[in-house]
Amino acid sequence: MKRPIIALVITMGFALGPAWAHAGDQPAVQTETRKFRESTQLLETWIESVIDFDRLPGLSVAVVHDQDIIYAKGFGHSDIASKQEAGPGTIYGICSMSKMFTALAVMQLRDAGKLELDDPVSRHLPWFAPEGTDADQPPTLRDLLRHTGGLPCEPDLVLWDDPRQLFPARDEFIDRARRSALSYPFNTRFNYSNLGYSLLGEVVAAVSGMPYEDYVRRHLLDPLGMKDTMLSPSRQRLGSRLATGYGRAPRRQGPRVALADFPPGAFAPAGGYYSSALDMAAFAKWQFRVLDGKDDRIIGRQTLEEMQTVQWPSPKWGLGFTLYWIGDLDLYGHQGGCSHSGFKAQFILCPEEKLAVAVMINASDAPQFPLAFVTYQVMSEALKNAGEDENEPNEWSRYTGTYTADRAWSEAEVLEWEGSLAVLWVPAQHPLQSLARLRHVEGGVFRQVDAEGEPGKHFVFGTDGAGNVGMKFYNNVLWRARR
Repeated sequence: MKRPIIALVITMGFALGPAWAHAGDQPAVQTETRKFRESTQLLETWIESVIDFDRLPGLSVAVVHDQDIIYAKGFGHSDIASKQEAGPGTIYGICSMSKMFTALAVMQLRDAGKLELDDPVSRHLPWFAPEGTDADQPPTLRDLLRHTGGLPCEPDLVLWDDPRQLFPARDEFIDRARRSALSYPFNTRFNYSNLGYSLLGEVVAAVSGMPYEDYVRRHLLDPLGMKDTMLSPSRQRLGSRLATGYGRAPRRQGPRVALADFPPGAFAPAGGYYSSALDMAAFAKWQFRVLDGKDDRIIGRQTLEEMQTVQWPSPKWGLGFTLYWIGDLDLYGHQGGCSHSGFKAQFILCPEEKLAVAVMINASDAPQFPLAFVTYQVMSEALKNAGEDENEPNEWSRYTGTYTADRAWSEAEVLEWEGSLAVLWVPAQHPLQSLARLRHVEGGVFRQVDAEGEPGKHFVFGTDGAGNVGMKFYNNVLWRARR
């Protein structure tokens, strides 16, 4: 039985170059075909419309196919005041995507024989005994990894709009965690918990005998070559490469407000990492190598598959990884959102198609989920349908561009598509699903065709006496905008 395509709801450059590229990152051959070029243009047009209509400051995206970065680009600005352009190497807060790295550290220590997933948390943190804990059946490390430990999301007194309370120093965190109470009996229901992953960071430090940040840097990030993934980045050292985070767009009027950097303190293992789209691309390529049995330096194939297997049924959750799906395809990853620092991020990976996407945005209300999944679907279709002999020019490209009118209900983007043209009305929830495909009839006359190729309404392109290009459909005329 086919599963439904995952629901996507949208509220609504900078190309990969030598300055940002990692060594050996060369596009795969299919990126040279017309189909791939048209698909990336469709994707970019749609992303730019999301940025414009949602008033997002900036965005960076990277797409990986097995061991190739096939697409990487920045949109908008990493800092509004300085008009610094975002690039694929811009560094953003990735928030709860941090949990993947904390989980990997725990699994690595498990594989080294230094702990077991069914160890009670108190075996490694003797001070941890929250109110409501059954002495005979205490929460385990496995429970914390899959968010079934019965813990609240955060310890007492935490307010997300006050980072001083959200990110306590270690001594204060231990005191507050010690005084916390279980929200539910452990192993009875899923309850997402930043507190749980902060405790796992304490377990990593206790078991390894070194500070959590040092352990992750030495045993995970450095071996993966993820130099731009870090905790508490220095704006003075990174300069314009570090994005400025922004609060939500005011609903009525006014600009977004820049938010200050704030050290994550003891909550770093749950949400304190910063990274770039290119670094997350390296993370994806490593996972594909592990799953192919070609890289066991950090963890082995069996361990990564265990982390990406359903460990709790509703919602489906692994060990450090969220489980998603599109149709019959299983995907793994994590999302991140930091309202206090103004960042959103999403990472998804599909072992079957060997395709992964990382998206990062410097706005606290950004739709990171649909941005990542739409990017995945557009790129997946581009790779499936790419041919080797499609480089002939499109003779109708003279009609492409943005069309609008003063009283129009929407804007239209006319794009090259499969040797002809297509119209994308923006804002659109999904560019592939919203795309109106056109077939040439004669002169400037085209007809929209459905999935079976049956003709529909007419679109007529032409110019006026001043050379302005117009598009007529029914009794409407939109004119191509000059940018």
